[in-house]
Amino acid sequence: MAPFSDPREAALRRRKAIALGLLAFAGLGLAVVSVLERTHPHWAFGFLAAVFEAALVGGLADWFAVVALFRHPLGMGWIPHTAIIPSKKDALGASLADFICDHFLGTRQVAEKLQSMDIAGSIAGKLADSAFSQTMGRALANALPRILDALDSEELHRFLHRMADARLRGVDLSGVVAVLLRQLTDDGRHQALVDAGLAYAGDVLAAPGTHERISDMASRELWKVLRYLKLEGVVADRVADKLVAGMTGMVNDMAADRDHEMRQRIGTEFERLILRLEDDPALRERVNAFRDQLIEDSDLSRYLRSLWRDLAAWIRDDVEREDSTIASRIAGVGAEIGTRLAADDDMRAWINGGIVGLVLPEVERYREGIRGFIVERVHQWSAEELTRELELAVGSDLQFIRYNGTAVGALIGGILYGLVHGIQALV
Repeated sequence: MAPFSDPREAALRRRKAIALGLLAFAGLGLAVVSVLERTHPHWAFGFLAAVFEAALVGGLADWFAVVALFRHPLGMGWIPHTAIIPSKKDALGASLADFICDHFLGTRQVAEKLQSMDIAGSIAGKLADSAFSQTMGRALANALPRILDALDSEELHRFLHRMADARLRGVDLSGVVAVLLRQLTDDGRHQALVDAGLAYAGDVLAAPGTHERISDMASRELWKVLRYLKLEGVVADRVADKLVAGMTGMVNDMAADRDHEMRQRIGTEFERLILRLEDDPALRERVNAFRDQLIEDSDLSRYLRSLWRDLAAWIRDDVEREDSTIASRIAGVGAEIGTRLAADDDMRAWINGGIVGLVLPEVERYREGIRGFIVERVHQWSAEELTRELELAVGSDLQFIRYNGTAVGALIGGILYGLVHGIQALV
């Protein structure tokens, strides 16, 4: 198998050969016309000699200039200001870093570019396109099984379990509950929770099945003598009526009066519980022991793992279907967001402003790091490596300087020959 060849290297060799051929042609032409001028004196041979001579000088001068960028011409290191790129490698790296950071990553340049881009509008337009939203929904849905496969790893589960175990055991559950309850009861916030509880209790008591269940319970607990007299059903119904009516009345009274004695007692019990959670070492120990018991409960761990596996299995089954619920839901949400965003100028302006506000500080933060990275990376390159890469990148185009030098030299040589002989004819 032929070794790999860089096409840039082939192009460079070809153009160097052309430039060398032009020099050889100029040199050969100069030699030929010089001989002809001696043997057959004629102004045309003098003209051609001047043309070829100037072409040769121009080509050689530009050859020297091009080669001097990358190395010492003919290995003559004593010539000053040659092999410029290798000798100025680090300075070139610093200049390149300054150019990129000052002209491409400058705060003003980045801000102007971001402000000229309606990023939110572009996103809205894409999302509002139903075809794009459906493609996006399917792509994201198809990615879910791979994400689940990555997450469904015993090593990952054990790592997360160890990390969660250490974190949870360091949590003072008693203190956390006390803080939550304190926040709940401050300024009477718990009253809304009590109201919700009372409303739920009232609905339960008003339900037809509640009376029947209480009646059945009362009937089972009545004395045997009432059963012999077959009065237990009547008495049970009346007991149920009294219980339901009494509890309903109490619930209604508590719901209507926030200063009700029972509501006050609830608030007092909350406060007592909070103080005990904060100050009672025995209670704190029991609560934290309950925390440790939950952490160590293997049944709970297995249950959570089974929930995770069931969810993962459902997701995999769903995304394999053509009418995937997940894919269609993602597509629907994306299309709705796109439509609403496209119609809301203020929201788009807010998003665009937020992007500018997010990006600019990061540009400021990392600009010097990028500058340092470029300088360090160029410094790490060997001079030969950098020279070779730059020559392959631009050396092929630089050969046109040699072409032009040879051609322009020939043109100038002819013009000068004409001017000199014209002046001599006038004098």
